[in-house]
Amino acid sequence: MAKTVLLARPHPFIVTEMRPFLEQNGFASKKLESLAALPASAAGASGSIISLAVASSVGVAESAEEVFVAVRKQSPRLPVLFAAMLDFAKMKSTLERLAKNNGIAATILGISAATESNAGLGKPNTFLYIGKDDLTSPEQRAIAARILQRHFR
Repeated sequence: MAKTVLLARPHPFIVTEMRPFLEQNGFASKKLESLAALPASAAGASGSIISLAVASSVGVAESAEEVFVAVRKQSPRLPVLFAAMLDFAKMKSTLERLAKNNGIAATILGISAATESNAGLGKPNTFLYIGKDDLTSPEQRAIAARILQRHFR
C-alpha cells in the first residue's frame, strides 16, 4: 500500500510535476481542496507538501504560512516539504522567516547529497525544500527520491 502525501497547498508545479514524481516513488497524493477539509485530508498522511508560490491557483487560497500553521495545528508531527519554482538558495530566507514567525527552531534543508544522511529527515521541525530544478536532472531527481523516502517514512 502506498504512503499518502497531502498536497496541502497545491500549485500547478506541484500538481503537474511533483504528483507524477511522488507516484513513481511509491507515494499516493491527496489534494487538499480547502482548509475546512484538512482534518479528513490529513488523516493517515505520511507528509505534507506546501507550495511557497505567492498564490495557489489550484484550490487552497490561503498563504503558505496560513496553510503551514493549519497543518501544524491539525497534525503537529507531520513532516513537511515546501516546494516552489526557485532554487533553494533563493528560498532559504523565506523558510527561515516562516520558522521564526512560528517560533520553530527549524532545520532547513534543500535537495543535495549531504541532505540524504541528515538526522532531521522525517522530523516535524525539519523544513525540506524542493525546487523545480531538483526534478530536471536524473542525478538530482534520484537524490530527491531517496530524500523523500526518508522524510515521508
